[in-house]
Amino acid sequence: MTDPGGNLHPEDMDDSHLDELDAQVIDMAQTSASAIHADIARLNQSAVNSLRAEHVEAQMSAFNIAEAETVHITTSAVAVARGQTVALHNSPSGAAVADSIEMTASAAGAVVANTVNATGSRSLIVIANTVNGTIETVLDTRGALLAGLSAGLAMGVIVLLRTLIRRK
Repeated sequence: MTDPGGNLHPEDMDDSHLDELDAQVIDMAQTSASAIHADIARLNQSAVNSLRAEHVEAQMSAFNIAEAETVHITTSAVAVARGQTVALHNSPSGAAVADSIEMTASAAGAVVANTVNATGSRSLIVIANTVNGTIETVLDTRGALLAGLSAGLAMGVIVLLRTLIRRK
């Protein structure tokens, strides 16, 4: 399945399921895998539970966790994307954590980054030093801080009231 250079090719993996893959370069098409460890992973119409690589490019694929130096995802879904650079294009993500995140017509539950460049995207929570472009958020950095403080204060009051009620 691997050539002498440690590469896996699509013709070796079409329409199949693999448990764990470990190679320098992985090209997958219409395949699923439990775990992938690679220098470069290129996926098309594939599903992976845990993906760790230096560079990831994916189209029409799904991931539970994608972790790499650079993650480029197009028309794919990922629960958690983490890396130095994460690019989401027409893709939903549960959470995206990176130094730099690029979002184009995408959605995320939480975005945590130093810099976010967005075009026509949405997120529940955005925590970033710099946000460029348009991203519709429910909670930005300031809103998340205020929501956390409010929730902590509310919980403190509830605990205090329960303590006072039990004393009687």
